[in-house]
Amino acid sequence: MKKIIFALGAAAMLVGTATSCGGNTASKLSPEEQALNDSLTTAWGYVAGGQAAQMLQNAPANVKVDKEAFLRGVQTAVLADTADQSYLQGLSMGVRLAQQRVYAMNELGMDVDAAKWLAEFKKALLADSLPLLDDMQEQFQQCAQRAEKVAQERKEAEKENSPESQANIKAGEEYMAEQMKADPAIKKSESGLYYKIENPGEGDAIEDGTPLMVNYTGRFTDGKEFDSSKGNPVRFMPRGVVPGFGEGLKMLKKGGKATLYIPGKLGYGVNGQPAAGIGPNQMLVFDVEIVDVNPAN
Repeated sequence: MKKIIFALGAAAMLVGTATSCGGNTASKLSPEEQALNDSLTTAWGYVAGGQAAQMLQNAPANVKVDKEAFLRGVQTAVLADTADQSYLQGLSMGVRLAQQRVYAMNELGMDVDAAKWLAEFKKALLADSLPLLDDMQEQFQQCAQRAEKVAQERKEAEKENSPESQANIKAGEEYMAEQMKADPAIKKSESGLYYKIENPGEGDAIEDGTPLMVNYTGRFTDGKEFDSSKGNPVRFMPRGVVPGFGEGLKMLKKGGKATLYIPGKLGYGVNGQPAAGIGPNQMLVFDVEIVDVNPAN
């Protein structure tokens, strides 16, 4: 990719040089310079094409590459009148704006009408004054923020309703039904956290910002361990961990012990923690012990 950027940078530099010198300089070249010019042209064109081919070959698997369409885009830019700097600047800006439109359509799910957009662009560009610019900028920012929020909510909903997520939710509910039937000491909070307190501990109440030293072991419902302090207490604050874990810590005091059964919505949610093998909305079980409250540094 760095070589591609270099090639494009060189292209811009040479175009800028040619136009700043006042047009085509080929007629001013000596035979030796013309030979060098031809060799440079041939080699540069081939290398740039080869680098472009490598870039397209390395495109993501879900991106369909149409070399003919790609070539048409390159031709439009390369064969443009290099003496018309205004046109080149407009062409460059148009490419950037087109890429932003692709982002809006693909990432935000917004269907930007190109003709309507261009009409407003032309209106502002050719206007003698722009009294509404500040207001329109504010409107654009608000719309963009709402669009990003809607897109995020859509993606979260898609993840929530994915087969893997729904299967994990169902498995967690079935697991807890069995656990509560076998052990009446397991309780459920209003938030949906399941917990069993073995020892509530003693001392001051724990709040969101209370520093703690905690021993813990995290495991899946099949008993497989995925994380542990291994007997070396870890410093936590309830507000700095997943909601279910933080809620469970605040039920205890110094010396307290409990088992927390954390549903996915109170754990790592729809995204899970792939690096730890935690799937979307997967139920997790933690054995916790409050070793110290407000420990000295």
